[in-house]
Amino acid sequence: MSGSEDLTAIYRQLTSALIEATPEWWSHANLELVAPQEGLGNGLSHAISNADYPQDVVVATDEILEATRMLELNSLKRADTWNRCVFRIRQEGENWKFTADYER
Repeated sequence: MSGSEDLTAIYRQLTSALIEATPEWWSHANLELVAPQEGLGNGLSHAISNADYPQDVVVATDEILEATRMLELNSLKRADTWNRCVFRIRQEGENWKFTADYER
């Protein structure tokens, strides 16, 4: 697989894992990933939120941790050094859409 095909597969896995981890009444969610001061390759902090339900606590599941580790390793392989990523999912009808915004 090429780097972009790998990334697409990781995004799909991350989307599925995030949908599974969030309450069924959530129609959207944000996953904020932050690299430590040392940079990528040293783990990421994870924060899952939904502004409509600030009292709901959702923690990263093993599946989310696995997908974000794959994202981190893929970024290192491509020499893409970002320090923050906000991964957003949103339900539109029966489908889920995602975006990933990176800060470098």
